[in-house]
Amino acid sequence: MIKIENFDLMNPSGISYGGHGGSKRGIIINNERWFLKYPKSTKSMDVEGLSYSTTPLSEYLGSHIYESIGLRTHETKLGIANGKIVVACKDFLGSSEMIIDYNMIKNEYDENVEKAIEYLSSSSNIDSNHDLEEILLIMEENPYFKSIPELKERFWDMFVIDAFISNNDRNESNWGLVLNKETNELRLSPVFDNGAAFYNKSNDEKLTTIYNDNFKFKQSVYDSSVSIYRLNGKRLNPLKYIESMDNAECNKAILRMLPKINMDKIISIFEEVPEEYNGLPVLSEAQKTYYLKSLEYKYDNVLIPIYNKLLELGN
Repeated sequence: MIKIENFDLMNPSGISYGGHGGSKRGIIINNERWFLKYPKSTKSMDVEGLSYSTTPLSEYLGSHIYESIGLRTHETKLGIANGKIVVACKDFLGSSEMIIDYNMIKNEYDENVEKAIEYLSSSSNIDSNHDLEEILLIMEENPYFKSIPELKERFWDMFVIDAFISNNDRNESNWGLVLNKETNELRLSPVFDNGAAFYNKSNDEKLTTIYNDNFKFKQSVYDSSVSIYRLNGKRLNPLKYIESMDNAECNKAILRMLPKINMDKIISIFEEVPEEYNGLPVLSEAQKTYYLKSLEYKYDNVLIPIYNKLLELGN
């Protein structure tokens, strides 16, 4: 079992952290900067039998799955603070570094991009809020994407893995580049902010009901799968988009990522998380069963079949 840390014993760092994922607190661990992410209350979420969301658990599991696949990810530790299960995330920015997130990248002025977006907006049902058509255009024309082609690969790698772990909130502020303000050098940001993975607002009774009913399970895991992205004005089902094989870059990401997914490693990540700690629930048996069954379903019924089709087609 992993060690559940007592973060109440850690000194504050004095650094504040923003974002929309709930309350945060900067701390020092082994002379390094980390920050705690607290769970949100579910009082306004209409969730029975669950006092707090499982965002810290989702952040930990999602980040460790990314790490097991070989993508650089921010470090995470599970622990307890102020009587709640929280996740600590290591601050991956150096003292002279800053995030250049996608929201900043897309706002970089380029005349060709501006004209093309204007044309798209006038000729189709484009929704500028996470619209995939607009993102595809920006990835082709934006100077950041042109100078750092790995950034486009990172988008599609995350698109595939987020679909796999049911992370439906890869928004404009939680991926991009890291800028060294002294040297002006740019590098890919580690993968971070995975707290929306794994249906973090469902209680054990609901999860048990779903995974014991084949129809409800398929509907939950596959038919109702959504991402933050929109296409033709509608929320995109990322699994069905992957199955369409319509996007060559997405196809390449499948070929890159699938050989790196090791289900035994992923199962061990779940097995190492305790069911509870000091009377506080961490990962229940119902959650573990549902999450692993959902991963296995998507791996066996969506990702592997598409991977094999792409190999047959010689992509």
